[in-house]
Amino acid sequence: MSRYSNLSHSELERMLSESERLLRADTDSDTDYLLHNLQLHKIELEIQNRDLMESQKELESIRDQYAELYDFAPVGYLTLDKNGIINNLNISAAGMFGAERSHIMGRPLSTQLAAGMGRLLFDHLRQAFSSDQKVTTDFILKTASKGITRYVRADTIVHADLDSEASCLMNLIDTTERRRAEQAVIDERTFLQHVIDGVDNPIMVISLDYKVLRMNDAAKRVANMQKIDLEHACCYQISHYRERPCDSEDYPCPLKIVLQTRLPSKVVHNHVSEMGAQRKFEISVSPLFDDHGEIMGVIESAHDITEHLELLEELKERQLSYAHLAQHDPLTGLPNRLLFADRLSQAIHVAHRNKTKLAVLFIDLDRFKEVNDSFDHSCGDAVLKETADRFQALFREDDTIARMGGDEFTVILTHIKKDSHAALVAKKLLNAFKQPFKIKKHKLFLSASIGISLYPDHGDSVDELVRNADTAMYRAKEEGRNTFQYYTLELTARAFERVYLASSLHNAILQNELILYYQPQFELITQEICGVEALVRWQNADLGLLAPDKFIPLAEESEVIGEMGAWIMKEACQQMKTWQESGVLRSDMTISVNLSGKQFDHNNLLEEIEQTLTATGLSPSCLELEITETTMMRSTRGTSETLGMLRKLGVKVAIDDFGTGYSSLNYLKQLPITRLKIDKSFVSDIPDNLNDVAISKAIIAMANNLLLDVLAEGVETGEQHQFLIQQGCRVGQGYLFARPMSSDQFEAFIQQKLQD
Repeated sequence: MSRYSNLSHSELERMLSESERLLRADTDSDTDYLLHNLQLHKIELEIQNRDLMESQKELESIRDQYAELYDFAPVGYLTLDKNGIINNLNISAAGMFGAERSHIMGRPLSTQLAAGMGRLLFDHLRQAFSSDQKVTTDFILKTASKGITRYVRADTIVHADLDSEASCLMNLIDTTERRRAEQAVIDERTFLQHVIDGVDNPIMVISLDYKVLRMNDAAKRVANMQKIDLEHACCYQISHYRERPCDSEDYPCPLKIVLQTRLPSKVVHNHVSEMGAQRKFEISVSPLFDDHGEIMGVIESAHDITEHLELLEELKERQLSYAHLAQHDPLTGLPNRLLFADRLSQAIHVAHRNKTKLAVLFIDLDRFKEVNDSFDHSCGDAVLKETADRFQALFREDDTIARMGGDEFTVILTHIKKDSHAALVAKKLLNAFKQPFKIKKHKLFLSASIGISLYPDHGDSVDELVRNADTAMYRAKEEGRNTFQYYTLELTARAFERVYLASSLHNAILQNELILYYQPQFELITQEICGVEALVRWQNADLGLLAPDKFIPLAEESEVIGEMGAWIMKEACQQMKTWQESGVLRSDMTISVNLSGKQFDHNNLLEEIEQTLTATGLSPSCLELEITETTMMRSTRGTSETLGMLRKLGVKVAIDDFGTGYSSLNYLKQLPITRLKIDKSFVSDIPDNLNDVAISKAIIAMANNLLLDVLAEGVETGEQHQFLIQQGCRVGQGYLFARPMSSDQFEAFIQQKLQD
């Protein structure tokens, strides 16, 4: 080490200056060299001196910054020895203690803590000095401010100073405000718990996995009764004692509903108590959102509404009873004049809007006054009640029958499709009087007179329709009673014929009045018979032989068509089999049978045809069913399935009267049909009518291109015959070849053909 190393910077500088002065006195060259070196060392020392000064200033600045950070940090810092004496602390720590730093240093930390904290501090320091890990403890400070408790959290770690004496560093974080906030939350939760505990209805806070996060005392009582673990309880266990979530009409899941709608909702649960009693609960549920607007659960409240609903039902029944008494006849229970007028007014509005018809029937009992005169009024009341019961048995729910007073009744028939439908109903009402009234061991035979008015033909108001029906009723009495009359005579005449046919049609099959006629089908080129069509006729005793258009529509309306169609099918198949066996017709020929829309829609159609073919022994390939376009187009999918099963059975299918219905070229390629029949309305005017010519050509060409047979109906002239041959039509039928005829006439016709 240099002998000058212990000298200060100023002493070295003084010595250099003195040496420089002495050397300047000497003027030799060596002295000049030494002077130069001394000058350099002086400059170097000046530079070092300046650097040292700047470093010292920088260190002092850094020291001041750290001292400031240390003193004014938001955390209190202390240095303690093993006995808890405060060796040092920052201003923040002193501020927490509420005293000057100089008054605290050197004193035990325990003096700054609240009473009772000394033992806790001792344990804290003992644990810190026995471990090299950070130790954390919460303390309560003793502060100058009365009534204010200040809390701190102390983190302490031990370190060895330069003298190797162990001391510890402690930082204090003021937790007073956080504790107050936490306590406020606790107080708020406690208050809310008291609030919901004061509610009689069970309340639960439910998470998305059905776990119960919180419940009130009422819910807890239910859970305790079921011995359910409250820590792991699910809502469905408490609400209705199930082991899986709700998901049925009786138990719609409120949580699922809220998740779907994100809105408050109410549902009704049907519960069964332990005693087996049925209880109804209204479940009110609201979504519980988190800070991001996502549903984190629901709040559910259950309210037993059983008694409330029972009370409402009782009140409703009373109100209905009062309303019923005001609008119904007390004797018969039927609507009275007031309710009848209201319903007729509504029916008129509906009919006007939908452009449909309705009918009003005015019914008056014949000679009812004689019943009251011959017996007491209780007998008359019994007759009226029995009459009302018989009438009610005849009507649908949407039809209205009312008692207007005395022995007068009225009926509203809505959605009638034809004027004659009202006559059919009138006939049923008159038939209701065929059975005698048994009153007090007496048999009374009564009848009624009925007047009919139609909307909009006979009026467009309640008063007008009732008045005109009443007028028609008096006309019926003038005609001899026990009958009905329309407001106009023309409608009455047509209705009588229709009612007569409809009532007689039920007995036509039983009385063997139905017969089949047969019209042969011919190869147009060779004029050889290739098949036959069965056509039904009705041999009525009063009206003579009736064509199908007179009674088939009635049969469809009165549901007789099913029985009639089965008879026609069996009779035609049996006759065809007989002709094949006797050689009248070849075994490869077919018989065509018309199938009505009602028959085609029947669920047992395929089964009935199979049974008929089995019973008669006729081959399925010898039976051809004719179905109209309208029937086929009602439901293409259902039609295709039915026709597919028929074709699989082997039965042939023809579209009758092709071109007159709702034609669609698309269904021709979709449906499994075998033949098109050109309607006679297109054939009758060819070749003169160019439109019919064009239509007929198109049908024939289309059928040939689709590989379908085509048959022309109504061939009556040679020109029509030749035209059809030229266009490629192979088969036809019509008066040119033969008219429809009875089975005997048909056999004679075949014999004549063979002889020719």
